[in-house]
Amino acid sequence: MRKYSHLRPIILALIFAATAGLLFSCGGSEEEAIECEKVFNAAEGTWDCVTESGSAGTVEETNSSKESTPAVAEPTPVPTPPITNETTAGKELWVYLTKCISIDAGHLTVNTATKGNWLVTPATDSPQEFGTWLIKPSGELVPHNSKAELWDIYLKGNCDNNIMSPAATDVITQSEASIVLWTQLAKCHPELPVSMLIAQKSQQTGDWVVVSDPNYSMDDYGVWSVERDATIKPLNDRAKEVWSALSLSGESVGNSSITVEIAAGCTPVIRNEQEANDRMYSYLSSCYPDLRQAEMITTRDPMNHVWLVVTSEPPADNTTEWKRSIWSVDGSGRVLPKNSSAEATTAIVDTGKC
Repeated sequence: MRKYSHLRPIILALIFAATAGLLFSCGGSEEEAIECEKVFNAAEGTWDCVTESGSAGTVEETNSSKESTPAVAEPTPVPTPPITNETTAGKELWVYLTKCISIDAGHLTVNTATKGNWLVTPATDSPQEFGTWLIKPSGELVPHNSKAELWDIYLKGNCDNNIMSPAATDVITQSEASIVLWTQLAKCHPELPVSMLIAQKSQQTGDWVVVSDPNYSMDDYGVWSVERDATIKPLNDRAKEVWSALSLSGESVGNSSITVEIAAGCTPVIRNEQEANDRMYSYLSSCYPDLRQAEMITTRDPMNHVWLVVTSEPPADNTTEWKRSIWSVDGSGRVLPKNSSAEATTAIVDTGKC
């Protein structure tokens, strides 16, 4: 044992050094040894140590939620259009029209157009012909034909009747349009049936366009316009010719401002087959008193708007065969020869050399 006694001090020194090192590495300040309750600080994203005195110290712990996240783009809100269906489209125009007229919302017909738009037209029983309008989803009202454009000017002009006058006489149906024209034509052509007039509504103007039935063989009376307020206008040369025969002043007639019935200037007038025969007999009877009306052949030439009459008058000397002459008789009663035999007879009648 003596031979190891000299190592004892060295061994003790090593043990002391190891113990001191352990104490130094495991030890700490008094502040670090204090245990505390930890509270998360949301503003800083850290854990705070709360002591008994209430003071808080920051603990080096970072919340993983502190990490930044990419911002999500919010979608741009799309505004809802004020006009979303047929009902609101009709009401939008109805409100505009009632600035100047009294009309029910039910008198408007709404149809879906393109690009989310609506087309509004007068219903068949509407008392006013206000044209065709385009209603946009934004609520904008756009006149879609000339009639609507005139109404737009009227409405924006504070209902000035110098611009236009809303209808006072309602011409709503095809039958009514035909009757309005017939009442004028019948002054010189009472034999005309109302059924020979055909009325169709113009999508461009909203007026009625009235023509003669092509199956009616008597005559062609031209093309006419009949407006909602019963105003009548001739639209082609033939209608203007008929209008002139009626001797009605002006280019139109029949609106609400006319209160006195206008007399036609077409008397005398040849209106039918019998009257054409009578006119021929009166023309030839001075030289041919024995002319038989029953043997006359009378037809209507609708292209030239005259009656064609074929007569068989005896020769002046009663020695040769009877002649067959062809004549035309127009509405005013004017007689014209149409073949050589009629020309020869005309020479006899006009000179009085019977």
